[in-house]
Amino acid sequence: MNRFYLFLFLIVCGASNVLGQSTDDPSLKTLDSLAFAALESNSADVLDKAADLLDKSMTIRPSFYRVNAYTIFGIVNKDRGFYVTSLDYYLKALNAAEQIKDIPRRSACLNNIGSVYQLQGNYEQAIKYFDQSLELEKKLDDPLQKSIRYYNLGECYKDINNFEMALTFFNNSLLIEKKANNNEGIVYAQLGIADVYINIKRLTDVQIVLENISKLIRESQIEEQIIFHKLKGKLRLAQGSLDDALVEFREAEMISKKYKVLTNLAELFKLQIEIYESRSDWQRASSKYKEYIQLNEELNSAQIKKQLDDLNFRNELIKKQLEIEFVQEERDLAMKNEQFEKDLRIYGQKITWFVVILLISCLGLILFGVKKLTDRKK
Repeated sequence: MNRFYLFLFLIVCGASNVLGQSTDDPSLKTLDSLAFAALESNSADVLDKAADLLDKSMTIRPSFYRVNAYTIFGIVNKDRGFYVTSLDYYLKALNAAEQIKDIPRRSACLNNIGSVYQLQGNYEQAIKYFDQSLELEKKLDDPLQKSIRYYNLGECYKDINNFEMALTFFNNSLLIEKKANNNEGIVYAQLGIADVYINIKRLTDVQIVLENISKLIRESQIEEQIIFHKLKGKLRLAQGSLDDALVEFREAEMISKKYKVLTNLAELFKLQIEIYESRSDWQRASSKYKEYIQLNEELNSAQIKKQLDDLNFRNELIKKQLEIEFVQEERDLAMKNEQFEKDLRIYGQKITWFVVILLISCLGLILFGVKKLTDRKK
């Protein structure tokens, strides 16, 4: 699940200086603000803005501006589904954050890396990076950031069916969100808890949590609405109320299609097919199954295309980097040759002067010797 404030900390950081890392170059601050503004507004030139910031930041010692630039590249590529490229930029951001010993940004980078691994289904690696980020957040005074790490860990443990750990992390997140009176955080944490309760068959607890969510959830919270109706449908299904379950699954499906949020749609199709088959309603089951197959084909095609685009994008980056390195090597070689020719000219001049001085000295000695001989003869 994506949460609105997952990268809020980075955006705030982008607009402010960190103690001991400020720079006297006002153009960097301007480029930083422009890059983050482009990110927030989903501007088409966000990568160009980030590239300008990165290029400028590379002309000075490592700073938080470099971390921000790499992070923006990571976020944009993650949203495009270019996970390999995104991971590469996040790792570069982490390296830069470690160089300047910026703990908040280091934590954010670790969390971002974990989120990419989570999207790839590599939960072991995701948990590793979320854990590292959480340990840093425990040293920092930002409860909401700590809540995000708890929530992310809860999601990962839920996905590997470690429901006891998942419940612990979701509850830890919920405590923080309630203390901060943060509606979105409370809703997400409770959705996670309800999901765990369904998996471990604590249906009464599911009912209580979903009732709490219904009092808090807002119409504008699209993803939360979809998950809420899906979980409510699962509860009704577990209770044997098939008609009520279908109503909830269809409502979640309708919202998903309306707002083109496809994350839960395949599961919603499968749940409806399960009900139709249990009723021997083969016509509806077949119709929904066709939708399910079509969706999977579309998602697989989109995923394959993203992977190919990611590879092509990385190849272009590598090609560009090699070209830059080649030009730099040629420039360095030309400078070395120029210096060598300059040194050679200086060396040649020194030899010439040495020979001239030697000849003059020899001539002087000869004249001195001739004069001595002349004086003796006299």
